[in-house]
Amino acid sequence: MALTIVSTQVPTGDAPICDVMLEPYIVIKEGDGPGTACHVPDEGCLESGARFRLRSRWFRAMVHGGSAVCSVHPDREATIQCLLCLRAHAPAPLSFHCGPECLKEHWRMHKDDYHLRQYQNGGVENGYASNGSSYRNSSSHEEWVEVGRSRCYVPTAEDVGCVLKFECSIADSHRPYYQDMGGLCMGSTTARVRPAPQPPVRAIIPLRHLAVPKLRHEGRFTVLTYNILADLYATGDVYGTYCPAWALSWHYRRQNIIKELACYRADIVCLQEVQSDHYEDHVRDAMQELGYIGVFKKKTTEVYTGREMAIDGCATFYRRDRFALIKKYEVEFNKAAMSTANHFPEPQRNAALNRLSKDNVALIVVLESVAPMAARQKQLICVANTHIHANPEHSDVKLWQVHTLLKGLEKIAASADIPIIVAGDFNSEPGSAAHTLMVTGSIDKTHPETAHDPAQFLQTLLPVQHKLSLRSSYSAVFAGNAKDLAVQQQAMRMDPRTHEPLFTNLRRDYGGTLDYIFFTPTLLTPTALLELPSEEEVVRGNSRDSGLPNARYSSDHISLMAEFQLVIPFQLE
Repeated sequence: MALTIVSTQVPTGDAPICDVMLEPYIVIKEGDGPGTACHVPDEGCLESGARFRLRSRWFRAMVHGGSAVCSVHPDREATIQCLLCLRAHAPAPLSFHCGPECLKEHWRMHKDDYHLRQYQNGGVENGYASNGSSYRNSSSHEEWVEVGRSRCYVPTAEDVGCVLKFECSIADSHRPYYQDMGGLCMGSTTARVRPAPQPPVRAIIPLRHLAVPKLRHEGRFTVLTYNILADLYATGDVYGTYCPAWALSWHYRRQNIIKELACYRADIVCLQEVQSDHYEDHVRDAMQELGYIGVFKKKTTEVYTGREMAIDGCATFYRRDRFALIKKYEVEFNKAAMSTANHFPEPQRNAALNRLSKDNVALIVVLESVAPMAARQKQLICVANTHIHANPEHSDVKLWQVHTLLKGLEKIAASADIPIIVAGDFNSEPGSAAHTLMVTGSIDKTHPETAHDPAQFLQTLLPVQHKLSLRSSYSAVFAGNAKDLAVQQQAMRMDPRTHEPLFTNLRRDYGGTLDYIFFTPTLLTPTALLELPSEEEVVRGNSRDSGLPNARYSSDHISLMAEFQLVIPFQLE
């Protein structure tokens, strides 16, 4: 029996993209049989009993001639080069921009230490040194340098501007010296590797009109919330019509998301839709390298992805040089549903239980500052991170989940007079019953959404109230007399009726605000906000009917961040 490679193809679209995995499609045949997709294990695989192995090699070569491409917009020709990148010894292809406005918009990314440091060490790529074996093509005078020895390869910054070549052959372990069968080697060459579009760089907008005199700077901290779009929901059926497959892959998106989080350096980070296996394999370790400690709470129901079962949840990270974990509380709305349903007689009990039994969760942490933050005292801060039920036809469930979370926070507030942050994806638009309850403290039968009560449980709970005084952080843009131009520009990207952003979730078929950072205004004052992008900025470089995610924004949500100032010191008695 003999195996023969019929053909190889590296699917790259127009061109391979830096940091996007390349997986060649290989067709082999056995004897005189028909060609089929390759299922031969890799040469380095330890699988027992496999006689044949696939021997793979990746090479790169610099292509002479041709113009450089923009490092932010790979589909555009470069016209200007960033000198800061060159001084930092970053690879030259990452310093090119398509114009002065592009350079101006993204210069902070180049200045950021994290962004530059990843290119200063050089060294190993895919487990092989960049100065590995090489050979010269005498006909084209191109020198091919070996960069990888596995079937798949992830182009690095050193590959940008170069072409890649993939070669493979079948090795037979029964043959002496493990020689290639017939000495034949099949291969294919790609176009030039293009730099990956850089994640968005959004400015921090100071709220000087809300500054409190005589408050010390060490009493400030930042909170960021971000629904990062779990891979199990990032399907081509939903987003593939406007987001290229390589930009939708988790391998690409996770790098963009981590870069974005590293750029903002929030003290506390609340993430939603964090897939449990990705948290353990990638997100937790990446955040630890950035100086964070994380806690995670997964949902209570797994989802079949077509390949395996997966589950997502909420993850809260805090900078270990600023905070320490004092207490953690986990809220499973499924369990709370059983407690609520038991208050009703049959058959209303079963109807309420079926309606309220959703797999959503909330994660509450009480943090203590490592160093004194104000008045020479360490401070306690309570942060709730949640992802509320998404079905738009279940406004009654959303209201009940929010009310359940607030009742739990009331118990914490009763034991310690500490500032409270409630952040996350509430899947509720401004003015909805859930949002109104958060910011006003009560909901009664006059709200139109309370009429939607198919399980007949909501009417018995009304009026729904809570004793926490909460306010949405981005509403601070409209507080006071803001004369700062940057603040006024942010106000133009917000709804003047609801005092909330025009959107935090933007897909081709939907655009609206679902994410919030709420805080206790009697104990905290917002001093800065992460700027909101316009819809034009989000879809720039894409078709008009596109949305999120795309090559630059790696989730269908945008991140929100607020800086807060402690008004007075707080401590447990």
